[in-house]
Amino acid sequence: MCESKKYWESCFEKVDLETYDFSKSKSYPFLANFCENYLEKGDKVLDLGCGGGRNSHYLAQQGYDVYGIDIAMGAIDVCKFRFERYNLSGTFKQGTFDDIPFTDEFGGIVCIAALDHVTFHDAQESIHEVRRVLSEDGVILMTFDPPGTDEDIIDDAEILPDGTLKFVRGKQKGMLFHRYKDKEIKSLLGEKNIILFDYTENGTRMIISR
Repeated sequence: MCESKKYWESCFEKVDLETYDFSKSKSYPFLANFCENYLEKGDKVLDLGCGGGRNSHYLAQQGYDVYGIDIAMGAIDVCKFRFERYNLSGTFKQGTFDDIPFTDEFGGIVCIAALDHVTFHDAQESIHEVRRVLSEDGVILMTFDPPGTDEDIIDDAEILPDGTLKFVRGKQKGMLFHRYKDKEIKSLLGEKNIILFDYTENGTRMIISR
């Protein structure tokens, strides 16, 4: 986990907050549809792996009560600066998916291209933790990258026993990536909990679950 955290911190350490163009950082395309069809106005929404806050920004603009976590403190700093600049309300804390630092019950949880960056075992623990903070009627929007992602740099990774790639050299050194097959995702979430399982044009798996 330490190497992985170091990698994600490195993604934000060169961000100049005073000159960064936040307008180029767009929210996930399906997010508006998710809000319209699955959330109630004013719901508490948790952004897991919030990164620089592109999805949190959209959610706050739509009037949701926004919370976010990320393993990288640099990401949390970017989110806080972004929300202050745009006069938005949100709560951001450093944390991991398997140890969410909130006790609130969330009507919606958003996890965009994030859970495939931990081992399968940690993903299982994370799903239990996600459901701990999900309200009884809450829903989760989750995406997983296509299985062939990072194929061009696979030689920079070693393969862990569960199939997770751990990059040991190159610019992505320290990053984890589990190349999920559809059946693994369904096993992870439990098929009975899945409301929607769809694919984007590039093969990203887009899931709505309870």
